[in-house]
Amino acid sequence: MAQRRPAQPRNFSCDPDRPSFLEELYQGRFRWDLIHPFAEQDAADRAAGDQAVAGLGAFLREHVDPAEVEASGRLPESLYPLLRSRGYLSLQLDPSLGGLGLSHFNVFRVVQAAASHCFPVALVMGIENSVGTPAFWPVVPDGPLKELLHRHQKLGGLSGTADTEPGGAANQYRATTAVPVDGGAAYVLDGHKVFVGHAPLGTLFSVTATVRENGTATNQVFFVEADTPGFSRGQWHEFSGIHGFPNGWITLDNVRVPASHRLLEEGNGQARLTPAVSRLVTRGRLHMIVAPSLAVAKLCCRWSRQFVDRRVVDGRPLGEYEEIRRRLADSLAETFAVESVARAALLNEDQDLGRNTAFEQNLAKNIASVVAGRVADRTLSLMAAEGYETAASKKRRGAPAIPLEQAVRDVRNMRISGGVDFMIDYWLAGRNILSYYYPEPDEPEAPAAPDASLLDADLTDRNRAHLAAVVEETRRFGLTCRELARRHPDRSGLAARQRALVLLSRISGELFTMAAVLARASGMTRAAAPAAEDGQRLADLYCAAARHRLAGDLRELRDATCDDGADYAGQSTAWLSATGPHPLSEDLI
Repeated sequence: MAQRRPAQPRNFSCDPDRPSFLEELYQGRFRWDLIHPFAEQDAADRAAGDQAVAGLGAFLREHVDPAEVEASGRLPESLYPLLRSRGYLSLQLDPSLGGLGLSHFNVFRVVQAAASHCFPVALVMGIENSVGTPAFWPVVPDGPLKELLHRHQKLGGLSGTADTEPGGAANQYRATTAVPVDGGAAYVLDGHKVFVGHAPLGTLFSVTATVRENGTATNQVFFVEADTPGFSRGQWHEFSGIHGFPNGWITLDNVRVPASHRLLEEGNGQARLTPAVSRLVTRGRLHMIVAPSLAVAKLCCRWSRQFVDRRVVDGRPLGEYEEIRRRLADSLAETFAVESVARAALLNEDQDLGRNTAFEQNLAKNIASVVAGRVADRTLSLMAAEGYETAASKKRRGAPAIPLEQAVRDVRNMRISGGVDFMIDYWLAGRNILSYYYPEPDEPEAPAAPDASLLDADLTDRNRAHLAAVVEETRRFGLTCRELARRHPDRSGLAARQRALVLLSRISGELFTMAAVLARASGMTRAAAPAAEDGQRLADLYCAAARHRLAGDLRELRDATCDDGADYAGQSTAWLSATGPHPLSEDLI
């Protein structure tokens, strides 16, 4: 299949030398060769991951009581230096720097394992390994800043990124400012940051701030030590879930930072985050969000089986009822899908297969957090009142103390952390998808779809039909985007239709996920894997449900792009501007 690339990069994620399956999909082209054969972890890397997961499991069972963490809202203070000393806070760094030297996918596996035991521990590990000091090590050049990172690494403190502000994370620029002083030898930072991972305990933070120089404003990153005069931190944020995860706010009041502690990058322009930070955050969401989300989905599948196995309704085992079987199957299929997306987003990079996975890594956050939330909610309904009951309450009455209620609260955070789900969809569509249709598409006519029957795939007849549907819907996706661009010659006009962009991102996510599960199922069959039959069945189940969701999203997209649809804006405006009584405000205390 001929490879077609944009004449020049259309967006920051594009790499002219490395094609991307999702980038091609955005343009209506189905590139099966970019996702199949499906990447698999090689034996040596798998063994290294197995060893790391086993070691972490033994460590956490000895040092962390998850029920106590949930009740007290704190991790043991002794845990942090132990995590550091064993390399769990620097999983990818070379052992000479105190790390374990793991691959991207093995980092993912280790964080997922941590979340299955204690969610806050996984978040601590995810933050440190994704946007903390160890993560910046490869992108910081030799010099004073790298020496600072090295010193911090040797001292063993926690680190983190301070970006979000009270005014919200969606603003393009940061209210926190960095003003050059002493002829540019230093900068003075002033501002307030909230929802900062490790804020209550950390000793070094990367801080985003607006710098105005020569009439131009840019977002830049400064590394600030917590003992710097003017740096202060407030109380822990108390969330409905993730109890025990150290998160809080910090204030910078006339904080002086050497210019050498600025991460200086070219080309960030008006971007909210610098290129290096953007790359870290893109991949980091796999570790901080996707891995814990997958852990919850897998736990829910386990808890569902345990619950169904011990329940009898009117003398009949619960697992014999048709609706129960459907719900179990849906949860298994969706968990398989999340894992497939994670593998596609990380293993290609680990194995350096010459593919750009930035687009897939960006989209994986929403796919995993939303799907895992569905699995958790479905499990809560399955277990009914016992699912809604706290683990402590179950323990008091002698019932299995499954912490499902806690897991539902914990995983809900994943749709918020790293960017609220609908805003991530909007940003991805506006910055990535639309970029291939303005000012003009690279190809004047819509690309022809490949013949699905000619695609190299080891699939059942049902899954081959699903594959044909993905191919056709990918082609239609490109045609739809072209038509929308023609109807809105001014890109800002289409961008203002935010619901349409959210739906475009959701549709592309469903198509990518369907392709991933089908490619993985094909690979499992080709390799005669022990669970190959399960793989085919799970892929079929996921795709069957996904096609129903796609049909609904496509209908809604048509409504969202017409001018005579339901008057959402009018009703919202009326409600926001109302000053008198309203029926929906009655009987409130």
